[in-house]
Amino acid sequence: MKKFFMFALMIPAFIGSLVACSNAKMTAQQLEGKWNIVEVKGEKVTAENTPFMEFDMKENKLHGNAGCNIFNTAVTVDEKDASALSIAQGMTTMMACPDMDTETKILRSFESVKGVKAGANANEAQLVDGEGNVVFLLKK
Repeated sequence: MKKFFMFALMIPAFIGSLVACSNAKMTAQQLEGKWNIVEVKGEKVTAENTPFMEFDMKENKLHGNAGCNIFNTAVTVDEKDASALSIAQGMTTMMACPDMDTETKILRSFESVKGVKAGANANEAQLVDGEGNVVFLLKK
């Protein structure tokens, strides 16, 4: 009987831990506004000028700075899956900068993005590839 009660008490704790560890749902529409790029494919961004993305989801546009150069592109949201999106290769200014590695990595990573997931809190979002791997970690 003691084992039964112990088991019965463990079930809610186990279910609670699963819920706490899962990512909350996030839609592409929730990306509206400006987000700083803090990681690209698992590497912290250390650019002198903080790279950012600014989403205009009403117009399906994305504007930002990759650390030096400004970029403008389009965002496509899947009508059947509100968290699925893709970022088109866009146009950028062409200034030479001391840290072109970070800039290049950011711009080349756009084509990998296939969706959005919630981050650790309301001020964080993850842009992910088709397998769910984090491409960009964004913070408000």
